[in-house]
Amino acid sequence: MKTFMKAAAVAVAVVATGCGGGDKAVVPRASAAQVAQKPVGVRAVTPATQLESSVLKATGSVRSKQSATLSAQASGTLTRVSVDVGDTVKRGQVLAQLDTSNARIAVNQARASKAAADAALDGATSEVERTRVLAQSGSLPRASLDKAEVGFRQAQAQAQQAAAALDSAQASVRDATLTAPFDGVITSKSRNAGDYVSPGTAIFGLVNTQALEVRAPVPESLVDRVSVGTVVKGTLNPSGAPFEAKVKSLGATIDEQTRTVEVLAEVLPAKDAGARLRAGALVELDFSSVAASDNAPEQAGLFLPTQAVNARGQQGFVWVVQDGKAQRRDVKVERVLPGFVRVVQGLGSADRVVADASLPLQDGTALQVVQ
Repeated sequence: MKTFMKAAAVAVAVVATGCGGGDKAVVPRASAAQVAQKPVGVRAVTPATQLESSVLKATGSVRSKQSATLSAQASGTLTRVSVDVGDTVKRGQVLAQLDTSNARIAVNQARASKAAADAALDGATSEVERTRVLAQSGSLPRASLDKAEVGFRQAQAQAQQAAAALDSAQASVRDATLTAPFDGVITSKSRNAGDYVSPGTAIFGLVNTQALEVRAPVPESLVDRVSVGTVVKGTLNPSGAPFEAKVKSLGATIDEQTRTVEVLAEVLPAKDAGARLRAGALVELDFSSVAASDNAPEQAGLFLPTQAVNARGQQGFVWVVQDGKAQRRDVKVERVLPGFVRVVQGLGSADRVVADASLPLQDGTALQVVQ
């Protein structure tokens, strides 16, 4: 009896579902196979036949070949500060002056001491010469000559000491005057007239704005094409004003973190009213002309972003979009630049490749290419 009632209940449920007694129809659930076939959204890229010029550029910064922090060389009070921040100065120009009253008194004292020492030396010289003559003739004992010789040497030492003291006093006077060691622009001023300074106290910052160089970290794959003397084109950020620079040194080591080599290039004089570079400015050096002139074989071929290839060494694979499905394709690649590889085997120029090779795809996975 119970079995019959269960069967009847099932029949009623089926009839109620299939008949028009209700307004809502029951939608059958999708099978597991149908869910698995839902397309995976991916981005796809086509291999480039030539590297974009942007990947052959290196960002660097401008710096002055001459810059200095000018400090006091003596102790004293600043009696005069002749320049301010932004002023252009010439080599040898007086920038600041310390009080030299005590230093000049010391010079006068040292000069007087030297004069006395020189006079004593003259007397000792005459005495020893006279004593030598008398001693040779036998008129004076040997002890008198020895005493005169000692007095002469003492007078010589005192004269030398007095001369050194005078030089030191005169140097103190010279140190009280702070001059520009080269042509440039005052970039900072930390002291004013009336301030007391001591040796080592920073007073000015000075930069030569006419002698500039660019420091740029260049990818190791590019640096071998660059040599000392190479002239590269550059642009100033953000204006884009052009300039040229001549490579003067290449770093001897490769940075292990960035895989770059430091390159220093001297900014060449502008042929016209072009870029006005300032120390600290950001610039881009373009090495595409260097690469093109070398006719490097790795510049011809099929190029993909590194992320699109799953590779260890030269062997790897990519996911190719084929008839809306994923197809694994084994490839052979070569690393040419940071972020790019050259495909030397296994891929055609018309193939569309999934941009991210790390996606969990399988052969036959349905794909939907999105932008």
